[in-house]
Amino acid sequence: MSSLLSIGTRLHTRMASEKILEKLRHSLRPIGDSDARAAVVVLLKEETGDLQIFLVKRATNPEDPWSGNMALPGGRRHPEDQNLMDTVIRETWEETGIDLHKHNFLGTLNPVASSGASTRLVVLPFVAIYRETPEVRLNKELRDYFWYPLSRLRSSEGKAVVEGHEVPAFLVNSEIVWGLTYRMLKNLLDLVQRQC
Repeated sequence: MSSLLSIGTRLHTRMASEKILEKLRHSLRPIGDSDARAAVVVLLKEETGDLQIFLVKRATNPEDPWSGNMALPGGRRHPEDQNLMDTVIRETWEETGIDLHKHNFLGTLNPVASSGASTRLVVLPFVAIYRETPEVRLNKELRDYFWYPLSRLRSSEGKAVVEGHEVPAFLVNSEIVWGLTYRMLKNLLDLVQRQC
């Protein structure tokens, strides 16, 4: 009996994740270029019927304004990038070894601007789904990564003290997700909640 309940729960969860993906396909902005100067990817994968989000932790580097922070893969647009999709594909490959050519891009979230005067940057978040777990090879810019269930993200939301200030944040796997990354993921959650 318990195995039937387990199968039923997995089937219900899988249907819920497919419903979320379908609604995202219809509600995200279409992929196009933007005046943003950087791009990141909100990389999702299905696992046991739930959607997981790929998060990375930046290495400690005094020259990096986001040193040690939790982040999404991506970075600044280079002159050789024809568009921001080129940027996010190149940066994700360089940082993680994940090939976004084996992707299914769903669309983009609204661009998000950093708040620091010295690091003013507008970032375009792409949303993509990966159907299998990709092999990950971090470069020197990153020191860790993990997948986190989208279904648990909302309940991990709260406040944290970062650099002497209380900020809105997610607490995931004992890590604080705040700033740009928090705002991007909050936008994703708000979109999913409005659409479900």
